[in-house]
Amino acid sequence: MKRIITILFLVNFIFICFGLEISPNLVYQIDTSKYQFTYEIFVKNDIPVESKITVEVIDFITDGRYYSYEEPDYKYSLRQYVSLQEDSILLAVNEQKQLKINFNVPQDFPGAMGVFALKITQESVSSGKVQLRLNYIVPFFVRFTSVTVYQQLKINSVSIRDLSLEPDQEHGNFGSLITLEIENRGNIAFIPKGKLEISSRQLKTLITEMPIDSFDLVVFPEKKTYYTFYIPYTLPSGPIDISLSGKSYGLDFYFTTSKINEIANTNLALSFSQSIVIFTEKTKNALYSFTVNNLSFLKETLNVSTSEDIVSFIPKKLVIYPYREAPVNVRCNLKDFNFSGDKIYPVEVKADSKKEVKIVSPAYIVLRGNSVSPSLKASLDSSRTTSILTVLNDGDCVLQFNVLYNNQVLNENPMTIFPGQTINLDFGRIVRSNLLKIEYSPYGEENKNTFDSF
Repeated sequence: MKRIITILFLVNFIFICFGLEISPNLVYQIDTSKYQFTYEIFVKNDIPVESKITVEVIDFITDGRYYSYEEPDYKYSLRQYVSLQEDSILLAVNEQKQLKINFNVPQDFPGAMGVFALKITQESVSSGKVQLRLNYIVPFFVRFTSVTVYQQLKINSVSIRDLSLEPDQEHGNFGSLITLEIENRGNIAFIPKGKLEISSRQLKTLITEMPIDSFDLVVFPEKKTYYTFYIPYTLPSGPIDISLSGKSYGLDFYFTTSKINEIANTNLALSFSQSIVIFTEKTKNALYSFTVNNLSFLKETLNVSTSEDIVSFIPKKLVIYPYREAPVNVRCNLKDFNFSGDKIYPVEVKADSKKEVKIVSPAYIVLRGNSVSPSLKASLDSSRTTSILTVLNDGDCVLQFNVLYNNQVLNENPMTIFPGQTINLDFGRIVRSNLLKIEYSPYGEENKNTFDSF
């Protein structure tokens, strides 16, 4: 039995559920036939001390790489036509107040829309000292419905980066980063809702399709944007076709471009749709299914196995096509579960062609004994700017856990940690240990344990 001991040095929390609540949105799209009007948003203090809120009207332009908050000559800016009823307020714990924004835009404003942002600063004040300062940039896109929309878009260039050859700190050493330079020659921002497709002309196949339904891609009127996105695939050499289609401000769009990919990674890359399959005394006769995904442009015949003959894979050999998936069933061969803890076996894959196989998202077969001893330890280390939570699984079974702060779950999905594994979680800010706790349980089970001894 191969024991899994993996050290993950630093994981950033993306979903931090405390701070300032701004409602009803964090990005505002306003449609109006008026040029003089008032708009209201609400701010709520979600940190456990009184907060001072200050608000400033600023410009807001981005090209996908950098942000600009000073654009005095940009003809689509509304900054000089926007004022606030209050630019400073105090909020008690959990208190919510209305923030009124006044618009006084001239009738001859040149665009079908105008843009600006609010810079909202939150300072938590306790005992006369500032303990925490947070800044929020809240963009506004104001559509003047009396002006006819003129939309013209063009992809000026495409670049492809193979992360296997040029690793990236954020995305690691697998997949592709694609950057589009998109130019908007119209009089309204391009804020699309639709899809992006990538296909190979030589393979005559769709590589991937991804939705566009957020503010990740915004092209300001008469500006250019560099839109970089990640796909978990290696790309073949030859022409790569990229198309975008959908709607923006009620108007249909479709535009496409091609890029000759000159360098292709020839390694076979695979991932598993399910990371852990657990067999117990009660489920030892069950038949489980998972999926093998081909992340490369190669067609291969695969052999699936584990280091010991503890399970059977059906089929034992499977043919997998470029950018497609293949189902695999697994059945347990072990009859006696009279042991304690988890026995963990990585799923191994070999290609008949002897080509190197890279497993991007591995899978594990876990045999769970009749008794397990779940145990988790954690410590909190704070510097002047951030707090780092170190989590250690010192039990004998795979665990899943959630981190809670002030009884709110911070992670979007439960995190998995193997016996002997240590994970460091960076909050990106200072947190209080007395408001922190971890709920954990053996993987796949509901009974929860709590760790809060920080």
